[in-house]
Amino acid sequence: MKRLSLLLGALGGGLAGYLFSNKKLREDLTKAKDPEQAARLLGKHLQQDGKKLAGQVREFIESDEVQKSVDKAKKAAKQTLEDAKKELKKTTERGKKAASKQMHAGMETAKSKISKATGNAKKRMKKTSSRVRTTTRALNK
Repeated sequence: MKRLSLLLGALGGGLAGYLFSNKKLREDLTKAKDPEQAARLLGKHLQQDGKKLAGQVREFIESDEVQKSVDKAKKAAKQTLEDAKKELKKTTERGKKAASKQMHAGMETAKSKISKATGNAKKRMKKTSSRVRTTTRALNK
C-alpha cells in the first residue's frame, strides 16, 4: 500500500509540475465547462507534448555525445568483465593449489596413522600369540 501511495503522490506531483509549466493548458482548463472537457483537454495536451518529448529524447539518445558515452560505458563494462574473469581464474588457481596441499597433507597423515595402527596391531598379535602359546603349553603339561 505504501508503494501505491508513493506512486500516486509522484504522479500528482508530476501532473502539478506539468500544469504549472504549461500556460496554454492552464488557460484551456479554466475555459472548460465540465470535468469531461477538462480531461479531454488534458489528454490532448499530454499527447502533443508526449510526441515532442519523445522526439527530443530520440535526438538526445542519437547525439554524438550520448553515443560516445555509451561506447565508453561498453568499453568500461568489457574491461570490468575481463578483470573479473582474470580475478576469478586466479582465485580458482589458488583454490586448486590449496586443495592439492591439503590433500597431500591428509594423505601423509593417513599414511602415518595407518603405519602406527599396523605396528600396534602387529605388537598385539605377537602378545596374543605368545599368550596363546603359553596357555597351550600350560594345558598340555
